[in-house]
Order: sequence, then structure tokens, then C-alpha cells
Amino acid sequence: METKLLWEQIVNKLSKEKLIDQDIVEEYIVTSELLKMSDKEFVILVRSNLGVTILNEFKEVFIYEFKTLLNDYVSVEFSTKEVFEKISKKEEKKEKLIISLPENSLTFDNFIVGSSNKQANLAAKSVAANPGSSFNPLFIYGDSGLGKTHLLQAIKNQALLSNKKVLYLTSEEFTKKVVNALNKGDLNEIEELKNEINSNDFFILDDVQFLSKKDKTNEFFFNIINNFTENGKQLVFSSDKTPELLNGFDKRMITRFNSGLSTPINSLDIPTAKLIIEWEIKKQGLKQKVKEDAVVYLAQNFSDDVRKIKGLVNRLLFFGIQNDLGHIIDLEDVVDLFKDTPSANLGLLNVKKIKEIVGKKYDVTLKAIDGKARTTAIKNARHLSMYFAKIILNHTSTQIGAEFGGRDHSTVLSAISRIEKLIYKEKEFKKIVESLKNEIIGK
Repeated sequence: METKLLWEQIVNKLSKEKLIDQDIVEEYIVTSELLKMSDKEFVILVRSNLGVTILNEFKEVFIYEFKTLLNDYVSVEFSTKEVFEKISKKEEKKEKLIISLPENSLTFDNFIVGSSNKQANLAAKSVAANPGSSFNPLFIYGDSGLGKTHLLQAIKNQALLSNKKVLYLTSEEFTKKVVNALNKGDLNEIEELKNEINSNDFFILDDVQFLSKKDKTNEFFFNIINNFTENGKQLVFSSDKTPELLNGFDKRMITRFNSGLSTPINSLDIPTAKLIIEWEIKKQGLKQKVKEDAVVYLAQNFSDDVRKIKGLVNRLLFFGIQNDLGHIIDLEDVVDLFKDTPSANLGLLNVKKIKEIVGKKYDVTLKAIDGKARTTAIKNARHLSMYFAKIILNHTSTQIGAEFGGRDHSTVLSAISRIEKLIYKEKEFKKIVESLKNEIIGK
């Protein structure tokens, strides 16, 4: 849907449904402009700072209206044109820097080391300095967003400084090269590719798990591994799991992966997350001072991966631009700023735990929530549990249906939609939802 048409429909719906006072609609919404940043990110440009403050009070209403029109959850932010242009200029400068230094910024010097990644960092430094040693191949594994790619790029950049010849590829890039050579059906093409790869001192391959079940590519890959190993040249691989847990590879490949050193990058611990947050704040050039307790709160609640931390700091940057330079960002600021962001440290939170918390509120058993009874208390408990499974655990409607007695996904969507409408229309119900959400995520 075109952005202009989408905005017209939202303004019309807000006017007709009267969820927002008509004076506010006419004064601040009709005069605003919608910008589409991506399929799931929108910015509403408002004429004044007062308008931004007022419309932020109705943020959930806007998210609901976008969802009904686009059939998906989206991010909505409010800004004045002046503030938005300042941010755009900062992002433009940052983009230019990234273009001029694509991966060179990923080094050992700016890799934040803590107990969760210390072992992997030491191993990476060792192979960068002493290629082809006993740590060959070096196999680094761990969940997405914990710094595996940073370490692989750091190895590459350190090796290049030592005048070593390095080939760094993602598994997708490697697969394309091999498939293109094989499809040509020319043995010379295949030999040329082998020679091109084998001429390097380092072969670094990111996300090897995506080579699963690619038999022809893996046959080629196995020959490359043998050549590098026999010639004392360094292999470095990353994956989202240990070699033993990789599926779709034959035993000899798993044996090769295990023949060097396998080392994990574990989930971020709070001290390491705190160091990364402080580093990102400094790197982004946030003008305002951020108090210690605010940084600790972010580390305690949103420390599941580095990418998320960078996103959080970007939001702090946006917040900082909208405030005076003398404003000190404190705990109260960050709690309010991230109140709608689910905490990363949800422990053993699952659908059953959500049902227990909501069921306790309505004095309803788990059996009743999964059953077919439709009293008001049971229906509210069931629908709220489905709603929280969506917004907190980010489960799909099909997953949620399976977890609630095998219900159809359309039933789930209807239940979630009912809860959303009640939130917007009934203030007391909204308070109940906020209270339950805070209890569930441990705030």
C-alpha cells in the first residue's frame, strides 16, 4: 500500500472510531506526515514538540491501526521534522564511514572481552598470530548476534596486517562460487576455483551450518579442507552449534571440524553486556551523560545479543537528540523509554508460565484455559495468554494455537484482536494488562 494512501486511511479511521479526541486529530494528526522507513518501521512527522508529546500518549492506538490495515505489527515513532533531519544527517555520516571502512573496523582492539567470549577471543588471536598450528581448523560456535563474525573479521584483518593472503566468505558466497563452477561442467573451471581458494594462507568461512545437505558443495569443501590441513594453512569456521549437533553433514566432515579446536561464544553475561553498552554509547557520540544505574538496567534486561544492544543505544541516541545537552539520562528515563521492549532475561518463561500468571489473576486453571468453556473469566484468561504469547514470546499464531488445545490460527488472531480492542477502549482493562505484562517479564 502506498504511504500516502495508508496515512489517509489511518487518519480517517481515527476520526471515525473516535479513539482520540477530535481536536487532537485535527490539530496534530491531520497536519502530520507519514514516512515509511521500511516495511515494519514508520515515522510520523509532527509540526511541534508538543504534538510529539501528545501523540506519544496514543502510540498503542496507532500501532493497532497500522496492524489492522497491514495485518502485521510495526514500529511507530513520532518526531518533528527538525529532529528527524538531525538524525538523518548523523546516520548519513555513519553510513559514509561504513562504506569507506566496510569490515576494517572489526578488530581485536574493539572486540569487548568478557567471561562469555574470553576463550574464543584467545583462540582467534592465537590462530591470527600462528596460522596452521594445532588449532586447525578453529571452529567458533554460538547463537546469532554474540560476535562470531566480529572475531572472524578480526582474524582476517590481523592476518592481512601480517601480509598474509586471506579469503573470507559467507557460506552463501562459497556455495554460489562452487555451484557456478559445477554448473559449467568444465573441469578447468572447477580446478581454477580450487587453485584460487588454495592459494590463500587463511580460508575463513562464516555460518557453515548453511552448507547442510549440499552434497556436491561439501565434496568440494572437503577437498579444500584436506589441502589446507596438509599444507599447514589456517582454516577458520563459524556455526550456530557445535560440530556434533550439525545435521546434513557426513561423519568425515564432522570429524574434520572436530580435528582442531572447537570453542564457544556463550550468551552475554551482565558485566560484558555493560561494557558493550558503554562502548557503543561512546562510539555513537551520545552527548548526554548516562548514569551508571541506567546502564546496569539495560545490561540486566536487554543483554541477549550485541545487535540488540546496538539498537538500544540507537534509541538512546534518538532520545538524546530530543533533549537538552545538559539532561542526564537516568534510570527513570531508560525504564520509560524501553517499557514496551520485552526483557531479554526472561529465564524459563514459556507459554505455560504465562498461563499460570494470567490464570492466577482470573482464578482459572490451566486445564480451563486450554479447554472449551467460554465464561468471561476463562475467555479473558485464554485470550490474554494468547496475546502475551504473541507480544512477549513472539510466537506465531499457528504455534500459539497448538499450545492452546490445538486451536486454529484464525481463532488465535481473533482472540489477540479482541484483547487489543479492549486495551484501547477500556482504561481499567489496560491497567490489568500492563500489570500482568510487568509480572510476566519480571519488571
